[in-house]
Amino acid sequence: MSFEIVRGLFALSVTDHHAILGIPLNSDPKAVRQRYLQIAPLLHPDTCPATDPKEKELAKQLMSKLVNPAYATLSNAAKRQDHEVVLRTVAGRLPQQMGRIQIASDVARQMTTAANFEQVYVQQLRSLAAQQYGVLAEVMARIAEASEFNLAYLSRVGTKGAAPAAAIAAPRPAAPAAPAPAAATNANNALALEIEGSLRRAQELLTKGQTAMAVHELKEALKRDGNSAPCHALLGKSYLEQNQNTLAKVHLSRALALEPTNAIAIAAKRELDRRLGSSGQGQTAKGGQTGTKAAQQAAQDKGKSGGLFGGLFGRKK
Repeated sequence: MSFEIVRGLFALSVTDHHAILGIPLNSDPKAVRQRYLQIAPLLHPDTCPATDPKEKELAKQLMSKLVNPAYATLSNAAKRQDHEVVLRTVAGRLPQQMGRIQIASDVARQMTTAANFEQVYVQQLRSLAAQQYGVLAEVMARIAEASEFNLAYLSRVGTKGAAPAAAIAAPRPAAPAAPAPAAATNANNALALEIEGSLRRAQELLTKGQTAMAVHELKEALKRDGNSAPCHALLGKSYLEQNQNTLAKVHLSRALALEPTNAIAIAAKRELDRRLGSSGQGQTAKGGQTGTKAAQQAAQDKGKSGGLFGGLFGRKK
């Protein structure tokens, strides 16, 4: 059985850990753990209700390849925060991409235009989660559908306050735009998707402990976009894990200069300052103050309100 999913957020090169667990994007750590404890007995070799050897093996694979990594990411504060950075980036770009994305689920398409999309999202995801791991042969399809729910929801959250998004993949009228600007826009969108893919791959490599490969991935990404704050931040964090403090400082300072509220850079810079025994008031690569103390407080506030997604939607109580 293939474990590749090409629908929803997966189609944008994002591993949708929330869809794998069947929980809303605003789920807090307690909800993540509760859901994991519901799924684990259905898949663990010692408690799996399946009697067929092939089904037992499938359950084992689902547990090790999907459920455990998803739980490991969402239950760890730092990893969850990194994942939310990727999701927030995707949410910001979805309004420009939705017309080119195909969604198979009728319910997910409904969410893109429904006035009460938040209510529909929670209700439908709860209904799907109730049967998500009931039939093992259908698990991948249900994860894909849940990811389409998440994609549709993010598209609405990213444009909250604006008019409802147009129907997914609906034909767009030709715009009288000049060829050159249109080409530039397409190139920018393609570059953004490449960078998002590099960030995802690098984060997965870090999760597996393959730091050197993550560093290589991020350095290649920075060759394409040298002003990507998320890439500089994650590269600085990677160098920090390799105890290369000087290189870590360079990239973390650059990340904070580009995006002073970048949570990954803030957290890594705090750890770097602790290691170096500094006062915590670092300098940017250009010699100016980074505002580390204020940024640290901002990071703490974000952690209390649900990480980087606090600004998009509130953490589930």
